[in-house]
Amino acid sequence: MQRCEISGKGITFGNQISHSHRLTGRVWKPNLQPVTVVINGQTLKIKVCTKVLKTIKGASETELMQILKANANTLSPRITKALSK
Repeated sequence: MQRCEISGKGITFGNQISHSHRLTGRVWKPNLQPVTVVINGQTLKIKVCTKVLKTIKGASETELMQILKANANTLSPRITKALSK
């Protein structure tokens, strides 16, 4: 399942409404991009949405740690494990 490993943003479901107002199911997927980050000296390849990518792009390692701690409740288990080391 597609999910941002930092923010937790995932797939959203809804209906597509035609001109005649017929409803068909549709899916909105997050724009995920693969990124390599260094957490506590450990290099991880993670998938993040573009909104998070903008936030972490110019961030130093200490700023990245603050961003990760601010999003502690939505982090993926892999990142949580790397933070605890």
